[in-house]
Amino acid sequence: MKLLSKLMLLALPILAACGGGGDDQTCKTDLGTLTKSCVPNPSHALPEGIWYGSVNSSQSVAAQTIVLETGQYFSIYTQNGSFVWLIEGIMTATDGAFTDPATVGFHTLGAIRAGTLSGNFTAKSALTATTSLFVSPDTTATSFNGNYNATYDTPIAIGDVARAWTSGAGVTPVSTITVAADGTAKGTQNACTFTGSFKPRPTGKHLLDGTLNFTGSLCALSNVSVSVEATVVNGQLTIVGVTPQRDQAFYLSAQ
Repeated sequence: MKLLSKLMLLALPILAACGGGGDDQTCKTDLGTLTKSCVPNPSHALPEGIWYGSVNSSQSVAAQTIVLETGQYFSIYTQNGSFVWLIEGIMTATDGAFTDPATVGFHTLGAIRAGTLSGNFTAKSALTATTSLFVSPDTTATSFNGNYNATYDTPIAIGDVARAWTSGAGVTPVSTITVAADGTAKGTQNACTFTGSFKPRPTGKHLLDGTLNFTGSLCALSNVSVSVEATVVNGQLTIVGVTPQRDQAFYLSAQ
């Protein structure tokens, strides 16, 4: 019995030395030397936020990228303020590198294509990405970048958007939207008329969650309901969303 007790006591330091070294690292103990070594755990933080940059393209295209805390992202390409292309998907990230094997692109002329996305980022600083999709006349994979906009870290209220908004002169698609103090909204875009509502996103970030319902005999989204995200940065309202089937997209820019 005494021998058994001594063996149990000798085992205790070894057991105590094993285990974790905190949430940010994993540690193990060499049972022969009783030395502990630790390695950092992979970080799966996403490039959450609102990013503004440019596209590596012959067309002088600007990029606005919104990444949600869920990993869903919307990268919007515009030329002189007018919509050109939108890619959407759900990314995963490991140690500052992100990927999406199933991004979808929506072109202003109606084309829909599937592709991939990969890139790198520094949290709340900058990101670079490449998608296998491209916009004619480009014929190779499209790269884009973004700088973090700190506005994302401030809450947005319905009162911040409760007014009439109109797309800028010469900007397409031509759009109007009026948001009421209770978050309800109505508007038009080309052949489409829509109604819906908005509310602050529960994360407290600079985003509103919304749903828009479309009608119009010549509207591609007629009788379709689309979940959207909205934000206002430097007086510019952006609304973007895709259908659950990822067969239609909606984008609105207004001032």
